[in-house]
Amino acid sequence: MSNLVITLGIGSATLAILFALIYRFTRFKAYSTSAVVVALMLFVFIPYSILTWQGADVFAIHLALYIIVPYGLGIVFTQKEAEVESGGKAKIGRLHWAPLVLVGFFTMVASVQAVLITLAHNGMPQQFIGSILPEPENRAERVTSAFPGTVAGMESRKQALAVHRVSELQEQRQKGWQVRQGWVDRPTEGETATLQVEVRDADGEPIDDASIRGLFMWLADERRDQGFEMQAMGEGMYQVEVALPAPGRWDLRFQVQHDGQLLEQQARTRVRSAQPG
Repeated sequence: MSNLVITLGIGSATLAILFALIYRFTRFKAYSTSAVVVALMLFVFIPYSILTWQGADVFAIHLALYIIVPYGLGIVFTQKEAEVESGGKAKIGRLHWAPLVLVGFFTMVASVQAVLITLAHNGMPQQFIGSILPEPENRAERVTSAFPGTVAGMESRKQALAVHRVSELQEQRQKGWQVRQGWVDRPTEGETATLQVEVRDADGEPIDDASIRGLFMWLADERRDQGFEMQAMGEGMYQVEVALPAPGRWDLRFQVQHDGQLLEQQARTRVRSAQPG
C-alpha cells in the first residue's frame, strides 16, 4: 500500500508509452488505439490483481485511472486527426471543453481516492501528526490514523473486556486459585520482555502442570495482537518472552487450565517508548 502512488504513476506512464508506440507504428486511429491499449491492460491487469489481491478499493482506483489515461489520449489525438483532415494545424487548446472536463474530473477523483486509500491503510505520516492531529497527552502514546477495516473476532474481543464478564470471572476465582502476573523488567516497544505468572491452589501449593495461554490486545488494530503460550519453570512459576510493537496501553487476557478446570485473568499493562522523552 505504501507504493500505491508509485504503481499508479508507473502504470499510467506505461500505458501512455504503449499508446504512443501503437499509434506511431500502426495504422490505427486514436480511438482504435485507445481500445487496443485498454484491452491489453485488462488482459494483464485483471489476472495480476487477482493473484496479488489488495482489496476492492485498490483494484477500483487502479482500473479507473488505467482506463482514463488511454481514453484521454484518444480524445486528444482524435482532435489532432480532425484538424489534420480539415487542412489545419492541430491545436490542443481547441479541444472541446466537455471531454476535457470529463477526463479532468475523473483524474482528480482518482488522485483524491489514491490519497485517501493510502491514509486509510498506512495512516498519516508521523511528520504531519503534530500539525494536523493533536499531540498525545502522553509522549509514550503513538497516534495512529490508519483504519484497519473490519476487525475479525471483535465480538470476542469486546466480550473479553466487557463488564458483564466480571461475574463469570468471580465464579472462576471461587476455586481459590492464587494467580499473580507481572513483568520481570518493564517492557519497551519492540524489545523482548519476560512476562511471569505464578499459580498456586487454594492451599497455597504451587501448580506446576497447568497450561497457560493468552493474548496481548491492542484494541485500535487487531493486527498488532500478540498471542502467547507460557512455559512451566517449576514451583508454580510460568514465563514467556514477548516483544510488543507499540508503546502505550495493552490489554492482557490469559487462561489457566488445570485438571479440566479453567481460570481466566484480565489485566492492563503499559509499554514505554523506545525513544527517550
